[in-house]
Amino acid sequence: MPMTVHRYHRQTLLEGIGKEGQERLRSASVLVAGVGALGCAVADHLVRAGIGHLRLIDRDLVEPTNLQRQCLFAEDDLGSPKAIAAANRLQAINHDVQLEAVVDDLRPAVAHDMVDRCDAIADGLDNFATRFLLNDLSVKFGLPYAYGGAVGYEGTSAFLRPSPLHRQRLVTREISEAESGPCLRCLVPATPPAHLTPTCDTAGVLSPVIAVIAGLQAAALIQYLAQSAEPLPHVLTRFDARAMRMHQLDISQSQREDCSTCNKGRFAALESDHGSQATTICGRDLIQLLPPEPQPTDLDALHKRLSAHGSFERLPFLLRGTLQDELDQAKQPVGLTVFPDGRVFVHGTLDATRARAIESRWLGG
Repeated sequence: MPMTVHRYHRQTLLEGIGKEGQERLRSASVLVAGVGALGCAVADHLVRAGIGHLRLIDRDLVEPTNLQRQCLFAEDDLGSPKAIAAANRLQAINHDVQLEAVVDDLRPAVAHDMVDRCDAIADGLDNFATRFLLNDLSVKFGLPYAYGGAVGYEGTSAFLRPSPLHRQRLVTREISEAESGPCLRCLVPATPPAHLTPTCDTAGVLSPVIAVIAGLQAAALIQYLAQSAEPLPHVLTRFDARAMRMHQLDISQSQREDCSTCNKGRFAALESDHGSQATTICGRDLIQLLPPEPQPTDLDALHKRLSAHGSFERLPFLLRGTLQDELDQAKQPVGLTVFPDGRVFVHGTLDATRARAIESRWLGG
């Protein structure tokens, strides 16, 4: 029996997939945005399922702290670009899958190219600013969006199929008006403030939570792309590992009439320079990150959260300090200054991409 037949035998036995569904998977292409914990796990499932083409984009390098939860990386990968290390591992798992590694920051300038010839989007991100970029792409190009997030002992997932009202191109499988539901902006209208957005680096994450959420994302994508006859429900699923409980919220009626994206066709994230605008300060070794609009930040709450990861002081009009696990080229701790309006100074680098990565990692920007 040929490897390609034998490999997927158990999957083709499933009602709703079969040999025809397997062939559809082979013809499908998915963008995996972010190759961290969730992105690694989702990509692993998709490659093993026989998705024909995966495009992986990530700006970061593999670090020691990644190995606890990012399942595609080993110690030999330390210091390598995540997208490339992940693609190499995935290719070893399934040589029939076409893998495309992009080492870059997902931003408006490259966003359209990232979904070129893609049939779906998998969310492996750690911040809402870039998720809104994915949401714009999802609505604009009629692509289903497998949203996922995990931090601490909890994770959340939803398979979003927004209204085709503003779709601007034909896709392999069109989302009909009847099967459409809310987009991400319907559920989360604006970027949550930094003090309300814990990250894996500040709050930690239990690795099995990642596996659960990534499994939900991948299960939805595989069934959708195989064109399983059973329609997938519009639900927001929350998993609480401490309580060992799964909770689902029906979001089928959650599409907002005033949603700027799926109802009004405004793609603010795609049309902006980035989730945050990066500028240098003359004569100073730092990058200033400006949110698209003022973002009130609770500096006291942020002080409490960051103090466990460095030395920080709360001053009347700002919070400043250094991060013990982020080093500059001189091997000195990278500094952060956060203002009440959401502005951030990242000290110790003139690299805007790295500054944004640090902001995302520690502030959830």
